Amino acid sequence: MAPSPRRQPDRNDNYVPDGLYLSGRTRLVEIAPPRAGQPVLARETIGHADELNREDTWRWADVSGNGSHWSHFRGHQVQVDIELHTENRREVNAWKGRDEIRAEGTWTLALARQQVWEGFIRGNPLDQLLEIRRITEQLLHHDAIDWNDATPAAEQLLGRRVYYQRTPAVVTSTSVLDQGCVMLKPVSVAEFPPHISCVDRGEDDHWDRDEVKVELLSGDIWWWRDKPADNEEDACVKTAEEQR
Repeated sequence: MAPSPRRQPDRNDNYVPDGLYLSGRTRLVEIAPPRAGQPVLARETIGHADELNREDTWRWADVSGNGSHWSHFRGHQVQVDIELHTENRREVNAWKGRDEIRAEGTWTLALARQQVWEGFIRGNPLDQLLEIRRITEQLLHHDAIDWNDATPAAEQLLGRRVYYQRTPAVVTSTSVLDQGCVMLKPVSVAEFPPHISCVDRGEDDHWDRDEVKVELLSGDIWWWRDKPADNEEDACVKTAEEQR
């Protein structure tokens, strides 16, 4: 008599895959559309594929919240939301003898349901889409932000030690994060020195440099400063109330 075929575990009933990697930092992904404006998150990790696909490694999400049931995760690793709006606007300037209708528009980018960039459209919106793709790809791999962390991006950045044009600095405000920017203050010195381009020309940029607004993708920021500056106080300089 032939042996009965082995009964495979039910993937819909308290399924826990073999070989789950549960060490290290917890990684969160969205497993359902937001409810009441809040993302529905679950822990995600790698593990062995189910019993019928043993040659593979799959990604799994803990949909139970307590490790008792895992679902094969094939969703977006980070949610990307882009809004783009175009409009035409008339501009009349009697002094310059101008009367014209211009192409305008705005767009915003949110990652993990957090707005982290905004921009303007001045010409062909299809050309702007290429720029949006470039910015999105760079932000998804940003050195200072983990989009799968439970901590919001603003909190990950606030108080972070950085260098700005070789000057030790700290992120003092993320109130402009929706514009793709942070505010930086220098430490151990009263203000940032003029940009090298102004120094080279022997000019003064006439800017207030005790605090600067800088884009997240600025090449002037080094995000990995570990060494405390002289007389540096613990970040963060601004309190949560000041942020509001």
